[in-house]
Amino acid sequence: MCNVSYHNALGALLFLTLLSALPGHALGQPQRIIGGIFQDQPPPPGAISVMGRAFIEAGEAGFGNALTLLIAADDQNTRQEIGLTDTEVNSIRLVQTQMLMNVPQYASRFSAMTEETQKNVQDDLVRDMGRIAQSLNTAMPQERKDNVQKFVFQAIGGLDSPFVSLSAMEVLDLSPEQRTTLKGVFDEMREERMGYAEKIFSGMEKVIAAGGPQNLSEEDREELRRMGQELETVPFETARRLAERLRRHLTPEQLELERQLIASRPAFLPPLPDQMRGNQDAAGAGEYAPGADSWRPGRELPTQIQRPQPGRFPRPEAE
Repeated sequence: MCNVSYHNALGALLFLTLLSALPGHALGQPQRIIGGIFQDQPPPPGAISVMGRAFIEAGEAGFGNALTLLIAADDQNTRQEIGLTDTEVNSIRLVQTQMLMNVPQYASRFSAMTEETQKNVQDDLVRDMGRIAQSLNTAMPQERKDNVQKFVFQAIGGLDSPFVSLSAMEVLDLSPEQRTTLKGVFDEMREERMGYAEKIFSGMEKVIAAGGPQNLSEEDREELRRMGQELETVPFETARRLAERLRRHLTPEQLELERQLIASRPAFLPPLPDQMRGNQDAAGAGEYAPGADSWRPGRELPTQIQRPQPGRFPRPEAE
């Protein structure tokens, strides 16, 4: 955290919006857009917080899938994993062009932004990201959208990720009753989960306002160091407790599908943090061992895994 600058601020924001596990070089297009907004200058006060909250809100609504498609157009591994055709890549590039056309108006709005107008800018960012997602959704066949959904779930690391969302869990074929129940779980833990996101935003704002970490006071540098240490443990502990609650509301078939998805996580993705691997080992110990028939993106589900049918989801015991 102490080395955050406005040039890599987007990486931290994307980390908060479900795609922290993607290769860094795959983020070129979004970085160009952000760089254009701020014209290679430090963002004005409040901009990082506004963008961070907007990315999180849009990510919870499924923008992680759209962002994966935008990245896939520029990253060969991701493109091959999802199975994009040249025609589909061209469609994505048209959306990228539309995004770049919106850069000047946001550059103007951020430069004149006040505390009173921050919420308006944030809401408009969420709305525009929704439009981007809708454009890409319309351009993709269902098979490709399914592959993207699986890849996003694998990239973040499944239910044990600090950045799991109800949208990301749709890959497990949730029933309507499950969606309602799980939304309640996410809502109950939202304030706690947003707490460490806000700490990151605050730290980045402080570094940018000082013109770089080298200009911070010793007291502020020590505060950032403490925050960095806290962020190595606290979000993962929160994620562990959230995952425990989420798994109570999933069927054995869905839990098995989750294990298979993570076991077949694409090799080109960076390894998951040790804090997450420990949780997953504990969740699946002695229950599943990947082999030659492990599920892979682009293949049908194993015959022994049956998709849960809406209305057949057993009501969990009260927590």
